[in-house]
Formats: sequence, structure tokens, C-alpha cells
Amino acid sequence: MPFEHPPLEPTLEETGFATVVAPILLDHCASCHNPGGPGSTHWYLSTARDVVEVSPYIVEQVVSGQMPPWPASDLGVPYAKSLGLTADEFDAVIGWLEAGAALDVDEDTPMFAAELAALEDPLVVPPVEPYGGESGRYDDYRCLVYQPDLDEGAWLTGYQFVADQTEVVHHALGYLVPAREWEDALARDARDEGSGWECFGGTGLDDTFVVGWAPGQLPGRYPDGSGLRLEPGDFFVVQVHYHYDTRPGPDASWLELQLDHGSTELEPVTISQYLTPAEIPCGPGEAGPLCDRTAAMARAVGEFGVVPADLINLQCRVSPADFADMTDGTAWSSCDLPVMATGEIISVLGHMHALGATYRMTLNPDTDEELVLLDIPDWDYDWQYNYEPAQSIVLKRGDVLRFECSWERSRRDPDLEPAYVLWSFGSDDEMCFSTVVTRPTP
Repeated sequence: MPFEHPPLEPTLEETGFATVVAPILLDHCASCHNPGGPGSTHWYLSTARDVVEVSPYIVEQVVSGQMPPWPASDLGVPYAKSLGLTADEFDAVIGWLEAGAALDVDEDTPMFAAELAALEDPLVVPPVEPYGGESGRYDDYRCLVYQPDLDEGAWLTGYQFVADQTEVVHHALGYLVPAREWEDALARDARDEGSGWECFGGTGLDDTFVVGWAPGQLPGRYPDGSGLRLEPGDFFVVQVHYHYDTRPGPDASWLELQLDHGSTELEPVTISQYLTPAEIPCGPGEAGPLCDRTAAMARAVGEFGVVPADLINLQCRVSPADFADMTDGTAWSSCDLPVMATGEIISVLGHMHALGATYRMTLNPDTDEELVLLDIPDWDYDWQYNYEPAQSIVLKRGDVLRFECSWERSRRDPDLEPAYVLWSFGSDDEMCFSTVVTRPTP
């Protein structure tokens, strides 16, 4: 479903830019390559002149398949605001570029998308205190406090986590916490050196999951008429995973919140998290003490205290024995779980780490109502989106979701010690993590 934006009218001899190429670029490129968008650090597509000036780079990136980034395949349901190019769109853009990228509009013609990646006039909320890596950990999970200081209730209608020290911020999970937990949060902060506190698997507070961030993630927006209610004194805790390959300065990653202060009641959204197995035995030619799962688990527990792999396996009725023969360098898991919340789907998301190869989420598998909600045939850690179905899909009581993940050990850093990889919190560990956001149906 394309963005709605006014068409450009040719003012010079028609070349196809205004009528064919510009609408494609506005739909698929301009939302990222404009000020505030994630692609703005590479180049701008703010005017028609910009398009011509960077045309060699556009050809290189589009032909290679690197841009526009859209990992989801056509096996899944259609998505609103898809960045992927159809074959006709690809041919139109590349044909125009290779023919000389001639314009038929004024060079200063704006190329801003109707809906930019950046939120409109957001409330910017920094952490109570930046975090400087005081724990000294290589893989550091830190719960940081963000206080928006609201004097009155409001509805959260859009949100974004913005990484500050991008070279060490691996991913982040943001939670809304009620005001009654404020003193507990301060006490946890005070007991741990540096800003926030060490945390694995959650904040330790009474919280509601709101936002997941990984590289490539765009701002989230709830549909018109929907939102998450915030009351005075409510605050956010963001669990940031720092992966310290380097030691930059203190990190002050921030939240951007789009708020509706009106008195109209909105439909409340529900965010459900699903954790499913990740077990990857050592592959061909790999040997060492950590290839023993018990040893790998002991190391993970020593590092993080609590590791959920066994509980996740129990929930999905599998055991390590079910993965023991997956020693050819490829491993996979599948788990069917009942839906946690009924209602219309707003968005779906899948998350894995660097070994991820494929991901799929299916509604009511092996039935006449089977529907693939998300299929990613070639996982890329750098592009993890919230995918918004273009059609109305309603989850009902009794519905089932199947989550399927696969991993390839060839994607693992060859300098790492050979090890059994399981569901844990380190960057070199793995996950099969999913979220489904819903809203009530009439």
C-alpha cells in the first residue's frame, strides 16, 4: 500500500521522472533518506537534484539488492508501506537511471515522502543518567530509566528508540512502568554502580512491553484511534544490550514519544511477546569443551545468572535431544503457541541474532485458515522491522501461532571458540523472539 502524496507534474520535456520514477522513490526511499531518517547519514533524497547527484549509488545499491531493504517475502501477507520494489518498479527506476537520469521537473522540487520516518514533534526523553559501561562486561544488559514527567494523562500513539553510541548498542527492549514502581526503580538503580541496573530477561518491575529496537528499525506508529495509555508519574525502563567491541563514551540513547493529550478515549493496544527455542549444536569440524551443551549452559548461567533456554524448550515440548542430530551446520526449531491476546493485528516482528538464516510466523498452521503472517527467507540482522499487514487480520480465542526459526553456523565469527549455541542473552548466543501487537475489534 503506497503512501498518499500529491503526484509531481512534468514542467519540462517529459522523461518519466515525474510520472513514474518520482512516485516510486517517494514510496520506497524518501522516508529513510530525508533528514531524521535512518538513511540520511549516507545521502539525502530531499530534492530532485539529490536524486541525480547520487544516481550512481542508487544504481549500485538497487541492482545489488541492498536497497531498499525489505527482507519479507511474498509468501507472507501483503504489508502496508512495504519498502520492497516490484519487478516493474525495479525496471522503471533502473531504466530511467541508466538512460541518463534526466529530470522533467525543476531541480529544487521537494522529494519528501508524505509520511517521513521521523515522528512529528515528538517528546524527546533522555535517560535519567547516561551509562558509561561501569560493569565492565563485554555483553552488558542494562536497565535504564526514562522519565517523561507527564503532568496529565496522555495516549502514546508513536514511539522510537534512538541509539546514541551505535557501535556498542546491540538491541533494546522498552517497557512502560506504572508510577507506583518509581521508588523500586530508584532503589535498584542505587544498588548498582553506574546508571540503571544489570538486568536479563526483563526489568524486574511490573511493566508492559512497548518497543523493540534493532538496527534498521523505523519509528512505530499505532493506527489512528489507537494508543497506549500513560498516566502522570508513569515512566519507561529500557533494557539496552551493549556489545562492547570498543569502549566509546557514555551512552545517552533516547526515546522519542508521540503523544495525544486529547480527552478522547483511544482503543488500547496490546503487545504480546513469544519466546521459542534456539538450539544450535557444533557443526562439522568443530570441537572443544564448549561444544558440550551442559558446559555451554554453565558458561551462560555464569555470565547472565538466568538463562531461559530450558524453560522455553519445556513450553514448546521439546528437549535438547530433539536438536542433537542437527550437526551439519544448520539447525531449526518450530513451536506452536496459543495466541496471547485477541483482536486485530497491528504489527508483527521476528528477532534473531547473527546466525539467523530464516524466520516464519504462521497463523493457524495446517488448517484451512492457515495464513503466513511473516516469512523472511534470508535473515539479515541489520534490518528488523515491525511489519504491518495491509489487510485486517483478527486473532480469535483458540487461534494458534507457529514460530519457525533456522540458523547457519557458517554465519558465526570464525575467531570465536567452538561452542554449542543456545537461547541466551549474549551477542554470540541466539534467540527466536517474536512480538504481535493487537487492538480490540468492535
